[in-house]
Amino acid sequence: TIAAIEPKLEGSARSEVDARGNLVSPPFVDPHFHMDATLSYGIPRINASGTLLEGIALWGELKPLLTHEAVRDRALAYCDWAVSMGLLAIRTHVDVCDDRLLAVEALLEVKKTVAPYIDLQLVAFPQDGFYRSPTARQ
Repeated sequence: TIAAIEPKLEGSARSEVDARGNLVSPPFVDPHFHMDATLSYGIPRINASGTLLEGIALWGELKPLLTHEAVRDRALAYCDWAVSMGLLAIRTHVDVCDDRLLAVEALLEVKKTVAPYIDLQLVAFPQDGFYRSPTARQ
C-alpha cells in the first residue's frame, strides 16, 4: 500500500526492501485483450495461415462450442498466470454477438472473482458487427 507520495519524505518504514539493483516499477497493464478466447489454442483447430482473417473465422467456429464453465476456467487460469508475471490491470473485449451472452456472463463472474487482485475491465465487442448481429444492436 502506498501511504504517501511527496517530493521528499521523512520518516521510517515498517520494512524496507533492498531491490539490489533490480527494476522496481508499477504493475503492468494490458489495455487490449480478448479474454473470452484465451487459452483456446487448437480449439477447434489451429490457425494454419496465422492470419487475422482465419483467426476471426476460427472464433466463429469456436463460439457455438463454448460453455460458461470453459470460458470462466480458462480466464481464471489466465488471470493467475498474468498476476504471476506482474500484470494487475486488464481491459478485455468481450464478444456480445452471441445470443446467449455466454462469454459476457462468464467474464462478469471472473471479474468478481479476481477483483481482490486484478483490475479487470470488460468492454462490449460486437465481433460480427452491429448490422449482422441483432444481439449486438440491443
